[in-house]
Amino acid sequence: MAQKHSPVIFQQCGFSLVELIMVIVVIGILSAMALPKFGTITPTAADANAQSIAGALGVAAANYNAQCAVGLGSCTALTCSTGMNLLSGITVGDYAVAGSPNSGCTIKHVQGETTYTSSTLLP
Repeated sequence: MAQKHSPVIFQQCGFSLVELIMVIVVIGILSAMALPKFGTITPTAADANAQSIAGALGVAAANYNAQCAVGLGSCTALTCSTGMNLLSGITVGDYAVAGSPNSGCTIKHVQGETTYTSSTLLP
């Protein structure tokens, strides 16, 4: 007796080409909308960095002056440029530093847009 085979029913496995293309188009549209926002991140981050460096410079100078007052180490008069050397972990060339230690140093990151002023460097 011959066996009857039932017809094989193929199940859909995977996505069609149209569905894949639509996903790629949607990802492209979302990418195009996000790219202009990344252009403003660098100046904003550089400005935030310069602002934190300005605050840290004032604190480092106060610490340096306190150590000099009690006779720890050899002390020289601070300028805005030499004051930046008190900070560790920064690249001094990334910042435009000017001003007077008497009135506070002005600091601007080379990729930033804003100039910040530190507190005075002298006691």
